[in-house]
Amino acid sequence: MLHVKLDKRKPNLGISEPPKGFILSDYGILMRKNWFDATFHFCKRGSYDNVLSDYLNYEQSAFIFVDIGANQGLYSILAGKNKYCKSAYAFEPVASTFSLLEKNILANQVSDNVIPIQAAVSSQTGNTTIIKKFWHSGAATLRKLPNWFRYSESIATLGPDKLAVIIPKSADLIVKVDVEGHENIVFEALAESGLLSNTKAMYYEIDRRWSDERGLETLLRTYGFTKFEYTSSKMSCDVLATR
Repeated sequence: MLHVKLDKRKPNLGISEPPKGFILSDYGILMRKNWFDATFHFCKRGSYDNVLSDYLNYEQSAFIFVDIGANQGLYSILAGKNKYCKSAYAFEPVASTFSLLEKNILANQVSDNVIPIQAAVSSQTGNTTIIKKFWHSGAATLRKLPNWFRYSESIATLGPDKLAVIIPKSADLIVKVDVEGHENIVFEALAESGLLSNTKAMYYEIDRRWSDERGLETLLRTYGFTKFEYTSSKMSCDVLATR
């Protein structure tokens, strides 16, 4: 059953005055100040839709959260604050962003059940190059881009074999995928690892300029997903798929 409350209230996470160097975001979690980054400002102002944040805040049955493209940890921390969350696995490959993710996990006191992993999910375990964008950590991508995108970093990747070992199958999974055009490969890795069979909700970003929207939905339907809730009709939007 879909547990979504389109409610702009901040959850009561027991936070009063932010410690030095942090702010309290509109989603009710502490975030390390990162003024020159667009994604930080989106989190600070509550610019994202509330579909996934409400789902995670109000879920009332045991779950494991898998956050692929965790960035600075907004959704992993929200999941970790829910008493029904057994564990959250936050995958973030970019070193500077991963450092902020670790700091935010500690500041929000969810280190007991939120596990940061400095790697990208891909078709195989190894290393690759990620393309980054100045001032926008959320735009980092494994997509092939023109040669004039030269701001890059070598990162680790984890394939289906490692995913199957790292993530337990002892509870229903809620999976978030935000990978800027790498969605097909991530979905296939989740399927090959056996994790997609245990997933009860999949929240993913699509951009119709490069995402295979129809292919992603077709794959999820073969695994029993029947409901697809779009957050908007814009070129770029998010989708919540449930069974």
